[in-house]
Amino acid sequence: MKTQESMENYLETILILSQKRPVVRSVDIAEELGFKKSSVSVAMKNLRQKNLITVADNGDIRLTEDGHKIADKVYERH
Repeated sequence: MKTQESMENYLETILILSQKRPVVRSVDIAEELGFKKSSVSVAMKNLRQKNLITVADNGDIRLTEDGHKIADKVYERH
């Protein structure tokens, strides 16, 4: 899986999970995608560095405005 495709996949998953639950955490993403939590943690760090997500002290992951735009485009494509 290409890096860009992987990033988009994570963003889309965060978008979908945020519509189903009040709080999205790394463990939820790992469970949804069938990935190890450690892999998801690395991906979340990368997305945070690109300013596509924010992570609260309680672990709540939210899309930034830029992250939301990408996630919406990917979601519409699928």
